[in-house]
Amino acid sequence: MASKDQITLGYWNIRGFAEPSRLLLHYTKTPFTNKLYSFGDAPDFKREEWLKDKNSLGLDFPNLPYLIDGSLKISQAKTILTHLGRKFKLMGNDEAETSIIELLIDQSNDLRQELNNVCYRAINFEAVKKKFCDETLPIHLKLFEDFLVRRGKKWLISDTLTAADFQLFEYLDHCWLLSNDDWAEYPKILAYMKAFRELPELKKYLEGEHAKRPINGKMAKFGGVAVQHETIKKEPPKTEESEPAPAPAETA
Repeated sequence: MASKDQITLGYWNIRGFAEPSRLLLHYTKTPFTNKLYSFGDAPDFKREEWLKDKNSLGLDFPNLPYLIDGSLKISQAKTILTHLGRKFKLMGNDEAETSIIELLIDQSNDLRQELNNVCYRAINFEAVKKKFCDETLPIHLKLFEDFLVRRGKKWLISDTLTAADFQLFEYLDHCWLLSNDDWAEYPKILAYMKAFRELPELKKYLEGEHAKRPINGKMAKFGGVAVQHETIKKEPPKTEESEPAPAPAETA
């Protein structure tokens, strides 16, 4: 039975914007109540489960995700993640590191918001997905690849995890699931994600509950059910075959 002082994290029964905080709580082996709300079925996708609780939780700004930590009741994904980061000393060793961690959280959120536009708002999904994967995503991946190269650490800013790592891994993984590329141009990112998946504190969770939960709500055009990454090999560019050189002229 959960203690009255146990943390409660409330969100939809998806990974979405709350999964970075779930990852942090699992990593720190923190007991918590994972309060999950389900959407109704198509075509309305009603939110009755959440609406029943929304105004009875004592939240100043009722929204999902929310966190109840003792007498503290907060909403907003970034606020929750940074609160947990401070609580478990995962927000850096000084003000400069804290500022970089907050920057990385904001930067990775920009990427996730771009993905959100593709998954929820696209009219012509396949065309918008292609534009995102071919044009938008590479810009973000190059920025994070270059950052990892410059820093030269195991994780984003040091050889120990910070709150930003839980969010960056999660949102990169969302994009990895959508993308059909192998990301060979971003070896640092691939190594970073592989190392994160192998963390002993998270490996079982990542391979189990995490992998089975969809990244988006069921109304999304992508990720409304659990999916796996599929790499589609790119066809090599076609080259025009050159005409054979003419035979040398015969001499008398």
